[in-house]
Amino acid sequence: MANRFQLEIIVPTGVYFKDEVDSVSVVTSTGMLTILAKHTDLIANIEISHLVIRQNGHVINYAIAGGALNIYQKENKVMMMVNAIESQDEIDYERAQQAKENAEKRLKEEELSFREQQKTEIKLKRALNRLSLRDLISH
Repeated sequence: MANRFQLEIIVPTGVYFKDEVDSVSVVTSTGMLTILAKHTDLIANIEISHLVIRQNGHVINYAIAGGALNIYQKENKVMMMVNAIESQDEIDYERAQQAKENAEKRLKEEELSFREQQKTEIKLKRALNRLSLRDLISH
């Protein structure tokens, strides 16, 4: 119990996950971060990336669509606010593949404003992130 901490993941619709975990690994704007119990206080931006939760000897992989991270050392708690999250079992890989193809096609064939190009590049990055979980679990 002393080597665990409370993790709460919040999405726009409410609480997605709330439980004690052994560790969390995620990519922040400053690089990969692995969080263990009693980690120092920290606030960070989360990149579109994988999230790895280790809990009771199990490893669970997620695709996350960016967000923010708060670590509260005194409470031994980590709170993540993410735009979207899917476990490797929740991902619709056909839909992710279609989103990837649509974004690539749009970037190649259409003349986009700077803002439209940014949005499309984010859609592509999210699709690639989701698809990369399939490759991770097939190895």
